[in-house]
Amino acid sequence: MNNIVEDIIRGGKFKKLIENVLVHDAREITGLNRIELVVIYLLYRYDEINTLTDICKYLQMNKGHISTTMDGLGKKGYIICQRDETDRRFIRYRITEKAGAIVENMDRLWLEISRQIVLGIDEKDLEVFNKVSRQIENNMKFMLEQSEKF
Repeated sequence: MNNIVEDIIRGGKFKKLIENVLVHDAREITGLNRIELVVIYLLYRYDEINTLTDICKYLQMNKGHISTTMDGLGKKGYIICQRDETDRRFIRYRITEKAGAIVENMDRLWLEISRQIVLGIDEKDLEVFNKVSRQIENNMKFMLEQSEKF
């Protein structure tokens, strides 16, 4: 595998970019930490990621840390938790209006970051990149599932 693909997969530069552009200003305005802001934005962007397990899997973080983060966000009024109506064992999280102002600005910045990341890349090349990226993601997902069986 060439170094550029490996660097992209590791995500170091992408995480730093997100930290510098997306999270920095919001941290200064709200006083929330990076993980709190990422969780709020995650709940905003992805309807299907709304349980503690979903969030932990997506962020690849342990439940204890995310649980503490969720408690703090709830106490600060940025999220609410509700029992799932069909399966009472699950607690679903969603953002409040207070978080809405934060995510609107973050979303605007995210769109600008996304545009700049692909700047100068032909549409067809981008389609190929997306197809290859999906296959890499599926391969890694399969490998993880297989490794967790043992």
